[in-house]
Amino acid sequence: MAPFLGGMRGLTVFVQDVRNCANKEQERARVERELANVRKKFTKYAATLTPYDRKKYVLKLLYIYMLGYNVDFGHTEALKLISASTYAEKQVGYMTTSVILNERNEFLRMTINSIRNDVISRNETSQCLGLACIANVGGREFADSLAGDVETILTTPTIRPVVRKKAALCLLRLFRKNKEILLAETFAEKLTDLLDAERDLGVLVGVLGLLLGIVQHNAAGYEMCVPKVIAIMERLTRNVDIPPEYLYYGIPSPWLQVKCMKILQYFPTPDDPELLDAQLKVMKTILTGTDMVKNFNKNNALHAILFEAINLVTSMDYAHELLNPCVELLGKFLTMKEPNIRYLALNTLTALAAMPDLRDSIKAYEEAVISSLHDADITIRKRALTLLFSMCDASNVHSVINELLNYFVTADFDIREELALKTAILAERYSVNDRMWFIQVALQLIEKAGDFINDDLWHRLVQIATNHPELHASTAQLMFVKLRDDGAANELVLRAVSYCLGEFGYLLPIPPSQYLDMLLPLFHGTDDTTRGIMLTAYVKIALHRGCDQPAMAKIVQVFTETSTSMNTELQQRSLEYLALLRLGPSMRSILEPMPEYPDRASVLEKHVEVENVESDVAGAIRKLGLANGTAAAKVIEQPTAAGKWKAAARNVISGAAAQPAALPAAAAVDLLGDLLGTASTSAPAPAPAALPAASGVNLDDLLGIGSSAAALPAPQERLALPTSSGAVPPPPARPAPAATTSSAATLDDLLGLGVAPAAPVVRAATTSPVAPAAPAASNDIFGALSAVTSGPASATATVAPTQLTQPMSNSIQPTVNVAECAKRLLTADNGLLYEDANVQIGLKTQWQGSQGRLMFYIGNKSATTDLQALSMTIPETTGLRISLQPVPASVGPKRQIQLMLQVAITSAFVAPPNVQFAYQINNQRCAQSLALPIRVNKFLSPMPIASPQEFIAKWHQMAGASQHQKIMDVSASYANGGTESVANALNNMRLTVQKGLDPNPANLVAGSRFVGERCGETLVAARVESDANVRGRYRFTVASMDANTSAAVMDTLVAALS
Repeated sequence: MAPFLGGMRGLTVFVQDVRNCANKEQERARVERELANVRKKFTKYAATLTPYDRKKYVLKLLYIYMLGYNVDFGHTEALKLISASTYAEKQVGYMTTSVILNERNEFLRMTINSIRNDVISRNETSQCLGLACIANVGGREFADSLAGDVETILTTPTIRPVVRKKAALCLLRLFRKNKEILLAETFAEKLTDLLDAERDLGVLVGVLGLLLGIVQHNAAGYEMCVPKVIAIMERLTRNVDIPPEYLYYGIPSPWLQVKCMKILQYFPTPDDPELLDAQLKVMKTILTGTDMVKNFNKNNALHAILFEAINLVTSMDYAHELLNPCVELLGKFLTMKEPNIRYLALNTLTALAAMPDLRDSIKAYEEAVISSLHDADITIRKRALTLLFSMCDASNVHSVINELLNYFVTADFDIREELALKTAILAERYSVNDRMWFIQVALQLIEKAGDFINDDLWHRLVQIATNHPELHASTAQLMFVKLRDDGAANELVLRAVSYCLGEFGYLLPIPPSQYLDMLLPLFHGTDDTTRGIMLTAYVKIALHRGCDQPAMAKIVQVFTETSTSMNTELQQRSLEYLALLRLGPSMRSILEPMPEYPDRASVLEKHVEVENVESDVAGAIRKLGLANGTAAAKVIEQPTAAGKWKAAARNVISGAAAQPAALPAAAAVDLLGDLLGTASTSAPAPAPAALPAASGVNLDDLLGIGSSAAALPAPQERLALPTSSGAVPPPPARPAPAATTSSAATLDDLLGLGVAPAAPVVRAATTSPVAPAAPAASNDIFGALSAVTSGPASATATVAPTQLTQPMSNSIQPTVNVAECAKRLLTADNGLLYEDANVQIGLKTQWQGSQGRLMFYIGNKSATTDLQALSMTIPETTGLRISLQPVPASVGPKRQIQLMLQVAITSAFVAPPNVQFAYQINNQRCAQSLALPIRVNKFLSPMPIASPQEFIAKWHQMAGASQHQKIMDVSASYANGGTESVANALNNMRLTVQKGLDPNPANLVAGSRFVGERCGETLVAARVESDANVRGRYRFTVASMDANTSAAVMDTLVAALS
């Protein structure tokens, strides 16, 4: 603003008044007073305003707009300044128009003629002002009206370079708004002549930028420009006719060199031998004649040229002799200290690893790549993992996989899913001759990363084991040893172990009661999906050789207890399996081992896709929805007309060596998922295999159908677990037969009709030495609780809330407004949760899909006293899975601890959870119930909208199902900020505002969705209507197909905005 303040006393005084305001309220009052004064001048005294006054008042409006206030008048006055004759007034008019207005503003139509007059005038200053304005705010109407004039300026050699340079950039803006203004049939020849004749590097920078924008859209027709671009490259690399002002640390115009090489990548390799030879010489000069120096800025320019040269070499057909120098150069970059250079080197080597001829050269830098896995920068770690995956082959697969398995211990949570999936793909891809090695690696991965992956990995393990009969016995032995020695580290391990022991356990040289007694205690601490798999395993174990009467009784007891489950799937399975047991020997044909699965491509391979190597490849694996029970269906990819898979979920690509082949629709069906009730489709099974020898147990007597029934053993009489040394204790003596009863009475007793339902489980983290709560489900991307705690813990145990030894009291009061802190966290991911004289609790959150991770930072403010009896308890919340890291008993003076809370949404919930926080210090006890910012809106993601009509149809459908409406006066901060501040709040709450859907521009429409583990995808939309008569009053309408979702979102809006 400084150039315009001279001589404008009123503007100078206003700026000083604003700067001298003590607070925001004073500033707002001063601005509103000035707006009222300017509005009065523009309405009552518009006819008598001098150009000086008009310029002064327009500059005031510009300054107010730059302060962040809405300026909804005075636009016409700014446009009048554009038509003025003096430079000072034109400059103010153009500057204000470019800043305040955008290309969709109707006022811009009024300026087209005035701007055109300046563009075609002979005044270079006016031309520059007009071209700069078009390049900033020009839209399609500007393109239709002014493209021809701008093109004329660009191609006229008598016009000064400074104007033509602006014309090139302006024409690029117009081309992006309307691709039809520049046709290759007419413009390509003009552009070629311009590149041939132009010697000014400034104009060439603009022209090549225009050419790059054109070829990025469509390069057809512009092939004649290639020789001219190569000639410019020769001129730059030989440093011929380069003005001193275009030498950057002695490098001839590095940005122009980069643009030339980018353009050449869009065209095929030249067929002309002389032209090809010239291009290869230029590339060789750049790759071999560039030396790094100590100057940081010069190195940046050299690296930009080198990386673009490597990209160009990899896209050429006859540059094989330059590929190895490229790899050597990139290998040197891996050892540099600059993280950006290392990242680019890893990214480029990943693209080169797709070429089989270069893989051996790249493997020479395997140690440097492995060391990059431990880099402090997460992006470098992800790039290193992608490169390691791409460069792996049969010669180094074992060493690479061993490194990746060891890396799991220290790997970041955000990378573990990608790490597990890529390790499994490599193990399967190169284990054709040793499938048992893949099964061992897959089991290790499931154990280490079970809380970061979905079911596909253990499904694939089971499919390979089933399809290789020679592996059945060794697989069962592996699973038994894993269960005996290590237990079930997570849900996926338990699923795989249960399934394999049910299918192949009959091949073990031990009684079935040994592995049955290890599985039974784990049943009630798992989720419903795992229970369904374990029920199927139990009924198959009942047919294994040596399954005695006590073991059979335990199986029947589990079925009878589960037959009254609230989960209909488990209830149905239990009743059906009980009915099968009643059939006696005739049930064997039904419960035969699973046949071999049809041969097909790996389900793991389709999760990894390769993007165009020209893009910045993000090293992460596409998230897939986890089917939880029978209510959730797997996401099945559908083939497009081009024959390639399009992911139904969000696609994030990784650096695999090659894209997987397209699969037929039938091949995408997960047969194992169908069997386990976790998939929505099924496929016919081949002929069943032979059944093992039957058990000698009298099933009719056990179920009370015959004349006598055996009593169920007491819990203390169950078989002991095998010791870690492998010794199997002898089974206990069989209990004496019970007295003879009627068949009906015995059946009622065995079915457990009088058994009361189990009490609900509350998961909490306390200081008691009880085992931690069950880990999150397998698609929990933020990691298991076991990953952040030390010492062994049962994976299926639950923790009851700790009872405090003395009543909680609030003798210590907070020093902050706790409710206001909770309110701020509704629209922010980080902030203060609680603070008093002794403790400060900060909170950082991360949300991704149906998962969330909250990190509590609990700091002891006292310099001399420990915080004692520290506890944090979170009650169970319907619709959420919650896992909190155990809380230490004390915190030392001036120390801070970090506690991680992991959450996953299973279905919509209305009431958010609270954390019960308590501690003791100096014989004072503090207990607080703190609201956590865990609401449905935190799990939202943008709703895909193809057209306004589609959204309107969805809105009516949702409004008919569930709709909540409320008229509310928002808080002063939102009322003063207007609709824009409300829109920002909605976006911060992950209710994505969709612009242009409501015909009233003063209203807002937002649409988002979330995917629950049990409820699937749920859409939610909101409409905000402003009251024109009352400032800060809005009517909020929330609609969703789910009543809990709409109620929860409305409750969050009220809590955050009121």
